[in-house]
Amino acid sequence: MDVNGSNKGGLNELLTAMLHNENKDITYHELKKLLHRIEDDATEIYQTKYGSDDTKIRFSINSNGKESDFAPLGRQSAKSLECIRKSIKKNLYLMKESVRTEFEDYLILCGEV
Repeated sequence: MDVNGSNKGGLNELLTAMLHNENKDITYHELKKLLHRIEDDATEIYQTKYGSDDTKIRFSINSNGKESDFAPLGRQSAKSLECIRKSIKKNLYLMKESVRTEFEDYLILCGEV
């Protein structure tokens, strides 16, 4: 997925493009912080909706470098993906415009907006 929106794909493609894009409007550190916020909110949404206190939604993002972040979404259930989309939607206001646009395009493709 191209971060400028010319090629649409799934969330894995979007996250991979963002993590590896050298000309982005968000630093790697800022993006990881945003993704951790999305994880935490998605976990809270999941626990509230499905009543499972032991569920933790986490992305597979390497903490020591970008080179192995080829599948940052990892393995997620349909319920987890639903909560991740809701969390992304909830956190759009925190994002810089270019990043927000990419996530909004993804949400539109998913029928969430």
